[in-house]
Amino acid sequence: MPELADRKKCTGCTACQSVCSSDCIEMKADSHGFTFPVINRNKCIECRKCEKACPVLNLEGVPDQNTIAFAAYSLNRELREKSSSGGIWGELAKEILDRHGHVYGAAYDRDYSVKHICVTNVSDLHKLQGAKYSQSELAGIFKEIKVKLEMGILILFSGTPCQTAGLKMYLNKEYDHLICVDFVCHGVPSPMAWKQYVLYRAREDNHGELPLSVNMRSKETGWSRYQYSNVYQYGNNSMYSKKSTEDLFMKLFTADFINRESCAACQFKGYDRVSDITLGDFWGVWDIAPEMDDNEGTSLVLIHSDKGADIFESLSDRIKCRRITLEQASRQNPSLIQSSDSKKERKKVLDEISCGNMKDINRLLDSTDGRLRISMIQRNISACVRRAVHRISHSRNEKR
Repeated sequence: MPELADRKKCTGCTACQSVCSSDCIEMKADSHGFTFPVINRNKCIECRKCEKACPVLNLEGVPDQNTIAFAAYSLNRELREKSSSGGIWGELAKEILDRHGHVYGAAYDRDYSVKHICVTNVSDLHKLQGAKYSQSELAGIFKEIKVKLEMGILILFSGTPCQTAGLKMYLNKEYDHLICVDFVCHGVPSPMAWKQYVLYRAREDNHGELPLSVNMRSKETGWSRYQYSNVYQYGNNSMYSKKSTEDLFMKLFTADFINRESCAACQFKGYDRVSDITLGDFWGVWDIAPEMDDNEGTSLVLIHSDKGADIFESLSDRIKCRRITLEQASRQNPSLIQSSDSKKERKKVLDEISCGNMKDINRLLDSTDGRLRISMIQRNISACVRRAVHRISHSRNEKR
């Protein structure tokens, strides 16, 4: 029988399920909401296509690329306002749609579960804009993309680095009309934890009624220096709004209490990637390129391929950008190149959430002797040390 990736390493990318010609692999969620492939041994013909398609089992070093980096943002203020950072993803998506292509990305379902969908017109593009802090469901998406690629349709796929690697392994072929965009990923939070938090917020804020909209990256409080907010808008004109650093769910996410286990040893980070473009928030732009920081959001852009360079160049009259070094790109964006270790209390936190005890999580965190706060303080200290070392090094080089 085929042996798939170890549970601690499996990313849930669905490549194995998608490639299975016997339809004998099902993605099943565990108690924490993370999906894993389960093989129906009665249907399996042992072709082992699933093993060959797994990006974890077949990880190969990305050929040396001339990866280049930019600080950039859209000149379209409305598009930029609705975007997580500088609006570059929105500009890329619009360019693809203008060329009669199709765009795939993560969207909220009615119950705020996160699923990949296809958008074919600009009026629906808003569904894919903004950050979603939950691992997205990919059921059937890879197969759908392959059918369209074989028809010659231009495709933009946007996903996590591991999802992008999974798509490329499943396709097992290069397509000139496929543009893959991944992002600087801190990790993927539990879908179960996300759903429980939305329900918790609804109970706390709106008598149990779900919000009309959720914006996890509102710029009403600004963007620069991590000032963005989480906003839940309800039907009676009431709302919940907290800065990200004060919101319980975001604390759990950024401090690594609720992310997928494989995220603690991610194999898909680095400057060179299988994607054509990597996007992210350009944290630290205020120090590196302050003229690119107007508190409205600035994107970090890494170009990995000729396809990526060509599509980015086509945006030149719609964006403002500045070339930067790769070291500058990662200086305050450690998630670009390194994994975030999960906390030893991770299972206990997720177990409590799965039992509906979201309200008790704050007390549980307090009982860990302030490890959450210590983690955030250590991260800030590390960033300060990196900046100080860079300034000293730069000063010495200038004197030479």
